Amino acid sequence: MSTSNWFMIPQPINDPLLRIICFPYAGGNASTYLHWEKWLPENVELIAVQPPGRAARMFEPCYTDMGSLVNELLTIVSDLFDRPYILFGHSLGSRIAFELMIQCKIAGFRLPQHLIASGSRGPHIPSKKEPIHHLAYDDFVARLTELNGTPTEILENKELMELYLPLLRADFKLAETYSCTSNHRFDCSISVLGGDNDTDVTNDDLQSWGDFFSNPANVHLIAGGHFFIETNKSQIEKKVTMIIQNELLNLEGGKSQSLCTI
Repeated sequence: MSTSNWFMIPQPINDPLLRIICFPYAGGNASTYLHWEKWLPENVELIAVQPPGRAARMFEPCYTDMGSLVNELLTIVSDLFDRPYILFGHSLGSRIAFELMIQCKIAGFRLPQHLIASGSRGPHIPSKKEPIHHLAYDDFVARLTELNGTPTEILENKELMELYLPLLRADFKLAETYSCTSNHRFDCSISVLGGDNDTDVTNDDLQSWGDFFSNPANVHLIAGGHFFIETNKSQIEKKVTMIIQNELLNLEGGKSQSLCTI
């Protein structure tokens, strides 16, 4: 098991049947997922990914391009693949998780039982909005305020914003410049979560994830806007628990049909 500072594991399990590896959204961090440990089945281990530039890693250089981030992650994450796993990501985190899948497939590593892509257009769908990562400070803060994903106490505190600015600019650059050009297809299950009031991610955007999978994208709408992962935690718990229970039944029954193949 890896002890890298890339991963936060609130409750290590000696012999988990399944792991769920979770990726934060742009500007977010691993704390979004740490409370999940309270409701996960006892044989499922939670791994929350903590890229550099945030929380305890705030003063480490941030990644601004997908290739560099995933290549670094790939050198250490394979330690977690000694047993079946699910990948979960919200918004930018979904696209990081998917790019990791591609690189794992190329490297011949074990692939996930299931991908849960939350609050995100497909990785090959360009953003409909103008980039903001390069904007002057006041304009950048104004756009962040409109997006309603950064806490007000940070936006209104210039000293705090100076601390968070490198992370926010880096993550937005990463999100705004990445576009998947891969033609890889995967045989595992794909679940897509979307906010029913998310004006940035349309139903077509959610369905577009199916372009990379043999199985159709199983889309679930959750009450809320783009950050429903923070505002509707009870529904997230229900949906993720349902997916995990289905995968546990497959594993406990000796079924491997849902395992991605190379």
